[in-house]
Amino acid sequence: MNTRPVLEATNLRVAYGGNIALDVPRIAVRERELVGVVGANGAGKSTLVNGLLGWSRGSPKVSGKVMLDGKDMSRLPPHERVKAGLLLIPEGKLVFTQMSVEENLAASVNAPHDGQGRRHYSIDDVYTLFPRLYERRHHLGSQLSGGERQMLGIARALRLGPRALLLDEPSIGLAPRLVSTVLETVRSLVDSGLTVLLVEQNVRAAIEVVDRLVLLERGRIIAEGPASEMRDDPRIAEAYLGAHVA
Repeated sequence: MNTRPVLEATNLRVAYGGNIALDVPRIAVRERELVGVVGANGAGKSTLVNGLLGWSRGSPKVSGKVMLDGKDMSRLPPHERVKAGLLLIPEGKLVFTQMSVEENLAASVNAPHDGQGRRHYSIDDVYTLFPRLYERRHHLGSQLSGGERQMLGIARALRLGPRALLLDEPSIGLAPRLVSTVLETVRSLVDSGLTVLLVEQNVRAAIEVVDRLVLLERGRIIAEGPASEMRDDPRIAEAYLGAHVA
């Protein structure tokens, strides 16, 4: 069996001037795996996913190697990484507010079947995943709730045929019930074949759906492991789950 990760980064470093914002020796996500990256505000979570895509606010120095299906993406600009199947849904969503739900989905170009594990998601597929979007299909993006916009952002990314999906803080601003709905949908996508790296500040919600958890602090990985084990790690239990570990 091929155990090579779908997405792998080694010696990934992001620096602004003389300040190192991220220094990760290795992070990898395997086929049909949901890996959660958690940490406090300012830990470097968004810097990590932006670095994987080769995009960032400002002008940082980014070094290291990013591999997708064994192919080196490091020298490719962000739009070429997207074409290869590495997609990021950034915090703040990717929705055209003056277009309807239906128009937003139609504007996302379908990816062809290329034999590299990229699935074609039709508009009907995403309506099946998100029935609420079908109900709201004639509404403008600006008329959607926060949860609906997050669903639409994920749906638009699926229409592009991701090989690996990067999700940055999908629960921000959502009611608890909607957080569960969105994350459970992500889990179902992984179970059906998608590979996902999830950045999430809501550790309590994330740990219920991820396979592995990575704890980031000040731009560095300080702990990682299966979610079932990380739940009992004092650094997770006390700081993020409100538990007291003896």
